[in-house]
Amino acid sequence: HADLVTVTLNPDGSVTVIDNGRGIPTDIHTGEGISAAEVIMTQLHAGGKFDQNSYKVSGGLHGVGVSVVNALSAWLKLKIRRNGQIFEMSFTHGDADAPLKVTGSYEQQKLAGTYEGRSGSEITFFPSTETFTMVEFDFGTLEHRLRELAFLNSGVRILLTDARHADVVRHELHYDGGLEEFVKYLDRVKKPLIDKPIAIKAERDGITVEVAMWWNDSYHENVLAFTNNIPQRDGGT
Repeated sequence: HADLVTVTLNPDGSVTVIDNGRGIPTDIHTGEGISAAEVIMTQLHAGGKFDQNSYKVSGGLHGVGVSVVNALSAWLKLKIRRNGQIFEMSFTHGDADAPLKVTGSYEQQKLAGTYEGRSGSEITFFPSTETFTMVEFDFGTLEHRLRELAFLNSGVRILLTDARHADVVRHELHYDGGLEEFVKYLDRVKKPLIDKPIAIKAERDGITVEVAMWWNDSYHENVLAFTNNIPQRDGGT
């Protein structure tokens, strides 16, 4: 549902990730007695407790993503814009400091001139030095991975900003051509043997498969495989 994601490396070493999706659910979870947001942020496999049809492609189906980030962070701050309201919650070493609370509304923001015109989720976290000996993020590694995601999710804009130094670096990653544009990027310094990549897309039993191939004059092949946006470094099956 989101078509814009911003990732910012902050001067204090933390990272902020913002999207313009629908916002993490905020209602009280019937089975847990706490907000759905707190369930998602603190419990493993929480994805199985919500609508599995909400996401056509997911970066993993075990529900361990954001809860693990939270558990391995010294602190994490969550802001949700959903259903006309602003919700906030903070965590320390994975534990909630207090229940999710309403801190504002779209109408209040409009009156104050601070309305951002969108719903979505915002997470800022700082990795725990009790868990990691190295907590400095490598810009090149992040850019490489986010570029892959931009190609794999055609049309989504990913804005990566490094604000840790005096000279702020901003890269926009946005590709409408999908896998076909991806292989063109991979072969950008090579001489192609055919005019354009061969692209194939098919669906069977609810599973979608996309393939793009382009031959060039090099001596070595480069085969990349992804499942649910996750790279299969050994080729996958």
